[in-house]
Formats: sequence, C-alpha cells, structure tokens
Amino acid sequence: MSDIAAQLAAVQAEYTRLPDGLRRHVERVAAEARDLAACWDLDPARVELAAWGHDLFRAHPPAEQLRLAAECGVPVTETDRLEPVLLHGPIAAVVLRERFGVTDDEALTAVRDHTLGAADMPLIAKVILLADKFEPRKRKRDPLLGAIRRLARRDLDTALLCWADWKWVEERTHGWPSHPAHWHARRRWVEEHHLDRAMPPILPLDPADPDFAPAE
Repeated sequence: MSDIAAQLAAVQAEYTRLPDGLRRHVERVAAEARDLAACWDLDPARVELAAWGHDLFRAHPPAEQLRLAAECGVPVTETDRLEPVLLHGPIAAVVLRERFGVTDDEALTAVRDHTLGAADMPLIAKVILLADKFEPRKRKRDPLLGAIRRLARRDLDTALLCWADWKWVEERTHGWPSHPAHWHARRRWVEEHHLDRAMPPILPLDPADPDFAPAE
C-alpha cells in the first residue's frame, strides 16, 4: 500500500467517530473533487486525500476549535474568535501533517485554505475549495452554484471569482461578517483576472525617441 493510500485509509477511519451527515458531505465533496481532478489532470489520489482531510474537525464545537488552534499553533484573529468554525481547515492541515504523516504541501494547503481561499493557491487547493462549495446538496439549495460548477470545468480562476462574488452577496444578505483573509485573497484574484499576460511589458518612454512628447 502506498503512503497516500495508507494516509487516506487512516483519515477515512476517523469519520466513524464523526456525524454521519458530515461523512456524507465529505463523500460528495470527494466525488466532485475527483471529477475536477480529471478535468485538470491532477493526481486523483492526492485530491482524494485532501478532500477527505478538509473537514476532519468541522464538527467540533467552537470552544474546542479555539483550544485546538492554540494547541496546534494556528494564529487566531478576532474574526476567528467570533466564528471559530473558520479554524477547522488550518487545524486539520496541522494534524494531517503531524498525526497522519501527510507531507504533500499542496494537499495540506488545500485543506488549510478550503474555507476562505488564499491569495496564492495551487491547483489542488482551487479544486478542493470549489468542490466543497458546489457539492450536490449545496447546489440543490442554490442553483447558482451549479453555474459555477460548470464554469470550473473550463476556467478554475474565474469560477473562484464567481464564488467570491456569490459569497459577498450571501454575507450582505444575511449580515454575516467578511473575513479579512478572504477579501485579501479576492483582491488578488481580481488583479490576476485582469492582468493581460499576453501584452508586452510597458517600458518607460525614452526622451531620445523621435515620437517622445512630454506631458503638458
């Protein structure tokens, strides 16, 4: 058995002690993630491991999330204290490395950042975040997530931006706080989206150039 297969089996065994509803959610996310992995030529075993690891601590009560974050050395902001559930990804990433021996940095990043996103995300992290957001039960609650799912098969980065816009509307509609880390990530995604990499660099004007005309 490969290291990843052994790690996956150990992580899956943890869900026998967690709520059935959470396990079913993770199964749906794993199926979505495998589908996206095939679209984007990702190693399905790595994606499967990250999918099963992402919600390992999702069901823990708020006080336990805060305790585990302190124990794991996970930084806690004031926003996190108001919503400790936001810590479950960073906690899981630490535990997967230290207890389960996961050394795949990109898979661990996917687990850590699947709730809010991050400014710089490897491909596997984008896949796990999006699969978590538009798994079938969530699509049933909001059909707009189905459109984001279809888009993700053509353009992951634009799908991330569309999800961020959807999240913004949800937060404004329900009066939920917006986490600063998510807005930092969203600004970077917008910048990247509007950066035309095909254009040549803009060089400073040379006064010796006959076409040079100083600004008036």
